[in-house]
Amino acid sequence: TESVQSSQELKDSRFIAALQDQAQSTLIKYIGSTYPSQPLRFGKLLLLLPLLKSVKALTIEELFFRKTIGGIPIDRIICDMYKSGL
Repeated sequence: TESVQSSQELKDSRFIAALQDQAQSTLIKYIGSTYPSQPLRFGKLLLLLPLLKSVKALTIEELFFRKTIGGIPIDRIICDMYKSGL
């Protein structure tokens, strides 16, 4: 039903927000320990993120994942990982 779907979407959005918070926290700790002389590095990286929207998913797959995942689309792998609870 619609209310069940809304409830699931709410849970998913909270889960995704928690993952985003965790990723940002981990990144800021990593940057702080790896680049202690660059305190603005985290902010600069955040400012670059909107530019990534202009990069096609296929380009990212080719650059970073093709040798590892072969011909499987990365969005399918991410969906499968999410559904399996990884």
